[in-house]
Amino acid sequence: MTTSLKSKIPARARPLELELLTRPISEGRHSTYALSSVWWADRTLMIPSVLLGVLHAWVGRLSMSPDGMSYLDVGDAFVHRNWAVAINGWWSPLYPWTLGLVLHATDASPKWEVPIAHVVNFGIFVLALFALRFLLSELLEFSHSTNKDTDSNLVSLPDWAITLIGYAVFLWISLEITTVYEVSPDLAVVACVCLSTGALLRLRNRVTLWRSVSLGVILGIGYWTKTILLPLGAGSLILAYFWMSSRSWRRSIACAALVFAVVSAPLITALSLQKGRFTFGDSGKVNYAWAMSGAQTRNWHGEIPGAGTPKHGTTLIFQYPPIFAFDGPVAGTYPPWTDPSYWNDGIRTPFTLRRQMQVLAATVPSEVRLLFRSQPALLAGIVALAMLSSPLWILGLREFWPLLAVQILGMAAYVPIIQNDRYLGGFVVVLFLLLVAVVRFHSSDRRAAVCIAVAVFAAMALGTVDFTVRTVTHHFAIPGNGPNSTADDVIVAEQLHALGAQPGEKIAIIGDGTGAYWARLGRFRIVAEIMGMNHGAQQFWEAPDQIKQDVYRHFAQAHANLVVSACPQAIPADWQKLSGTSFCFRSLNGQGR
Repeated sequence: MTTSLKSKIPARARPLELELLTRPISEGRHSTYALSSVWWADRTLMIPSVLLGVLHAWVGRLSMSPDGMSYLDVGDAFVHRNWAVAINGWWSPLYPWTLGLVLHATDASPKWEVPIAHVVNFGIFVLALFALRFLLSELLEFSHSTNKDTDSNLVSLPDWAITLIGYAVFLWISLEITTVYEVSPDLAVVACVCLSTGALLRLRNRVTLWRSVSLGVILGIGYWTKTILLPLGAGSLILAYFWMSSRSWRRSIACAALVFAVVSAPLITALSLQKGRFTFGDSGKVNYAWAMSGAQTRNWHGEIPGAGTPKHGTTLIFQYPPIFAFDGPVAGTYPPWTDPSYWNDGIRTPFTLRRQMQVLAATVPSEVRLLFRSQPALLAGIVALAMLSSPLWILGLREFWPLLAVQILGMAAYVPIIQNDRYLGGFVVVLFLLLVAVVRFHSSDRRAAVCIAVAVFAAMALGTVDFTVRTVTHHFAIPGNGPNSTADDVIVAEQLHALGAQPGEKIAIIGDGTGAYWARLGRFRIVAEIMGMNHGAQQFWEAPDQIKQDVYRHFAQAHANLVVSACPQAIPADWQKLSGTSFCFRSLNGQGR
């Protein structure tokens, strides 16, 4: 029977659906109609999903962020084998290295660097989409296998209905929460979480050596993509070990753990040698110290009691307004953000319960809002399906307990530290998919359950269309909460080049160094700054001329040849505006050094 069914499969069918399409009908309750329905649902949704990804990538093709600038710097360092920057304790290497290789291969000019970075991001979006499809395939396969042992009067949602909700949740997360236009590895994390969950389900469906090895490799790639996926990967294997008690299962998990360790070991070793101590990454440690101490994220000098002192911080070379210099071993556009783990080496966490509760007061409501308020139709649909399923839903949750626990741990890991929805995307996708897939109900309730699923999909699809229209027309629900543009930064970089500034030119800035995208596009190096925060820039522009001359002299002593700033209302005579932009510059040549 299997052979005859295979002959009916369309030539265009991909291996992802092959197992479902070729499964003998006698093995389950799924008719040929049901199988073809999920195939068409997947194909019908995949093409619009890709087109939506293209549209969002195009709208945000000139968008850049402070993290994105550092990722580009780390990618450059990898291409030029500057290992001190290419491997650092802050930015996980796989994403920036990919950016660096693509930009090097295309030999992109500054004007095209940001758009090409968004081409890479779109490619990751497509990878995440296929990771979702893989997860859906394995989730449905596992659901079918468990359904065989249940009462024939009990049914689950049709495969095509679960597929609809899966796509709806994915598009919400990938377009609105992590976003295609954010130059970051967040979409890659979504892909890794979906792939690792799917690989674990695939291993549970049938234990083989190859499936065990592939699970370990995927978990290792996840660590190279984002540091937090190392402890979460280890935790998922520990939980999976107790999922089944058979010897073959536990051997397969041990094999996956060994492969995971082998893939992760080179990066752990490199980071530990660089820091002179064991570490698998310092981003979590430093972020927690920032959250608990209230220390500023750049140019910290140990001002907070109990937070320690930096082993090699930036240098305060002038008191009023404060000038910080950092022409040191960290090479990059803006060194304080190229490797924050270097400048914050030595920071400690002054734990107090009161401060932790203050942090939780911000992070917990943020995650609650994401899960319970961002998509009311999805939440209402799951509640309705759970009520329809009654105690069977709880029993279904027990079948997936290790997978559910990993997603909860992933979201919980950020609660004591930081409030940022985009870090949670992959865990939210898998969590909601599992909550829908475990639903079981009596066959008499099937029509009601299907209506609920279709209604959830329709509501979320309309929300995605609405968000896309607002993104394309730049009418955001929260003004400024959308893609920015580096068009002006390109002009600034080109004009500075025209005025004689060369790639590698050392520059001082007055303002926010993390937003100096023009410096990245011009291949300039910021070596000193007066920060915009704490009113530093305002202090400079309001200072007497003698103070300003002292500032210029100290900038020059920090090896800067130019100083660049957003233009003040009254531009001083010794400053020159860059035509067509809001930036001004002043040469430091001839200043006393």
